[in-house]
Amino acid sequence: MEKQKEKKRKVSSFPIDLTSEILLKLPEKSIARFRCVSKLWLSITTDPYFIKLFETRNSRPCLLVCFVQHGKLFVSSILQNSKRSSYSCSSQPIDLYHFKSPINHILPPTESVQGLFCFQESATPIVCNPSTREILTLPKPRMSWKNVTVFLGYDPVGGEHKVMCMPYETSSDTCRVLTLGSAKKLWRTVKTEPSHCSTCHTSGRCIKGVVYYTAYVYRTRVWVIMSFDVRFEKFGMIHLPYDRVHMYPLIAYKGTLAFVITEITNTKDGKKITLCVLEDVEKHKWSSKCFIGFMWRIGETLHFPKVIGCTEVGEFICVIATCEKVRFRESTNGIIYLLDASPNHVASLMTL
Repeated sequence: MEKQKEKKRKVSSFPIDLTSEILLKLPEKSIARFRCVSKLWLSITTDPYFIKLFETRNSRPCLLVCFVQHGKLFVSSILQNSKRSSYSCSSQPIDLYHFKSPINHILPPTESVQGLFCFQESATPIVCNPSTREILTLPKPRMSWKNVTVFLGYDPVGGEHKVMCMPYETSSDTCRVLTLGSAKKLWRTVKTEPSHCSTCHTSGRCIKGVVYYTAYVYRTRVWVIMSFDVRFEKFGMIHLPYDRVHMYPLIAYKGTLAFVITEITNTKDGKKITLCVLEDVEKHKWSSKCFIGFMWRIGETLHFPKVIGCTEVGEFICVIATCEKVRFRESTNGIIYLLDASPNHVASLMTL
């Protein structure tokens, strides 16, 4: 009898390596769901090596899109077409998860950084992993801050996400930094050097371990680009090549910081796009290229697409501000307003 039980136990058990390999072939939603099957599967799928291997094998980029409708924040992901660099929806409903929040208090979320993104509600930063449907509400970075600007960065060397917060539209010589994944969710105070202010025009971009965002220097009203080294938590300052370019979004262009200036012209093309690329960080050297833009007519309304980023091969990704026909897994009626869109989003199994 004992021999039969032992034989059955050996037959029913799989080697851990084989189990891990089978799980790696599943989509991220299934892996997240199967973590509750057993302690072994939970241990395998939350191991940093497994998570890193999954991200390497499933690096196909998506467009992460945030909509607002009736005071709810909807987050959707759209796969990139494998045969070309454009993004397109299939005939299947796109993924949906939503958060209830007063529409007047919803600020654009951060870009997707290594599978995660942040938004804030009443000065409380909230981290979301769309792949696993996990949401983590962080403690307030400082009780005296009524509103905050939230940035999300990733250190590729240490493999760590960090959340950095500053007071919204108030000059400050300090910021608060928190490392995700640490046992205790504690904020650290970091000197900004120089004192500066972030505003509603601030747009953060994390590129190769550095977060870039626009700000103006205290008492000077001079607009600059601030850089925050995620690994060493050090700040730098980069001069802008033109006036008023802080009004335009920062993007990543072929792994380099850039921004796009859009101008309406009197020609039949209607719009000119100027791409400014940071060639040398130390010397603050920029280069520029001009492109012909385009417009979309939906019904009787003429729309000027907003450039929100670039694909890995350097093609612009453009979106419009409203959408009436978006097919979700649950019923939605009426116009849906685009809050933000983040290109090159990748799936992540990181546990919050």
